[in-house]
Amino acid sequence: MMISTTVNSTVSDICIRIPQHYHRQPIISQLVSRYDLIVNIAAALLKVDTRDDGWFNLEIQGCFQQVEAGIAYLQKLDIEIEQLNFKSLGKQETEKLKCLGVSSDRCNSFQSSPQIQDNKSEFDWSVVQRQTNRAKFHVCISQNYRYSPVITGLVSFGLTVNIVGASLNIDTKDDGWFDLEIWGSPQQIVFGLRYLKQLGLQIWL
Repeated sequence: MMISTTVNSTVSDICIRIPQHYHRQPIISQLVSRYDLIVNIAAALLKVDTRDDGWFNLEIQGCFQQVEAGIAYLQKLDIEIEQLNFKSLGKQETEKLKCLGVSSDRCNSFQSSPQIQDNKSEFDWSVVQRQTNRAKFHVCISQNYRYSPVITGLVSFGLTVNIVGASLNIDTKDDGWFDLEIWGSPQQIVFGLRYLKQLGLQIWL
């Protein structure tokens, strides 16, 4: 299949199946960190501690060469790609996908930002302010962020993000959720969690 090259391209409706032996691997995080792609998870189903395959519907944005390299990475891992459609993005669509991207300047701004006040029964900052390089938590994906690259925003802080469980249905008014494991320095972990809280997303450690 021949695809014309464009400066800004996206892979829309890409459906990938994640076999059980890859459930502990940060595959989507690698698409962001290795290939500088913006990845939005439009739908997902991955049961925690299961031997069943998981699946994700992804929207991937970047220049054509970046998108092509990311697809080649998935194919090298023998990740099954059930649908693959390329299209050019208009300016409005491009800005929509970039709206949650985190620049290095914004990362720095989190260091001087005031402490976010949280419901202690829901979130306890002291858990991640200790000398730890890993955090596990559950995050609710509300309707407002179903089409926003939240995981890409986390990776932008230098974090490695693995999705160990997910439920995000297509065309539903219900909220979705991710069970995440993140790795990084204690400071990066705190910044990443503050980022999610500033978006108004609910988090449980």
